[in-house]
Amino acid sequence: MKNHLTLPCLLVLAMFTPYCKSGLVTMSNNCYNLIGTGQSQNKAGNYSGALDNFNTVLKKCDAYDAKEKAYAGKAAALNGLRQYNDALDAANAGLKISSTSIDNLFEKASAELGLGMTDNARTDLNSIVSLTEKNRNTTQRATIFAKIAEVEMRQGQYDAALQHIGQAISMDPANLTFYMQRGDINVAAGNLSVAISNYDEAIGQGKNDAEAWKARTTTLIKLYQKKYGTDNADALKRKITTTDRQALCNSIRTSQDKGMRDVNIDLLQASVCK
Repeated sequence: MKNHLTLPCLLVLAMFTPYCKSGLVTMSNNCYNLIGTGQSQNKAGNYSGALDNFNTVLKKCDAYDAKEKAYAGKAAALNGLRQYNDALDAANAGLKISSTSIDNLFEKASAELGLGMTDNARTDLNSIVSLTEKNRNTTQRATIFAKIAEVEMRQGQYDAALQHIGQAISMDPANLTFYMQRGDINVAAGNLSVAISNYDEAIGQGKNDAEAWKARTTTLIKLYQKKYGTDNADALKRKITTTDRQALCNSIRTSQDKGMRDVNIDLLQASVCK
């Protein structure tokens, strides 16, 4: 008789109640709203507020989907705060609930990048790519490819990194940080002239700010130091052509006008441009 009274958990789920394994399957409206608030706080950069919100969700909400999303949100907040070990723990806790949770895999990879665990991060990011091959959210996929490119750059795999950042740009051409990242990869690869073109493209697309101009100017300085075989400002002043001096000094001035502050560049300017 006891056997007839002990129904399988899935049958209970289908016929009577959303409880199983001492927890709910579907979150309540209150938990849903708390998660939404936390996600908005993460997007706004309010990581401390988001962390508090997601800790509240984990304390008060028993549903599996709530906990899965809460762990991912908590990991995102901790990554934003650069508390990478704690972020890794939170993401792993979420993955114990669902091993195919894309959000938790992404935050795990982000934490691993922060900790310098590039091989682990790349493995996780490749898992996400496999899980999202049919995902129509191209913006999300573009971010994943950009993360893979970041890992490959750190590993010195510049050709692969350029290929993946190119895929990211083709999927989400409005994301100007991808153009900047392509420039950074080319700098790391020693392709300085190409990198300057990448930064110019980002500036032309609308990222006409101090960050982009500083990257451009810093790379132009490296290019001329390499071209003239010196990193000494006085020696560079003696060797540099009038055309190159004008290009360099114009780039420095524009960077400063955009808000760039860099003592080393200021010193170079004082020597070469006056």
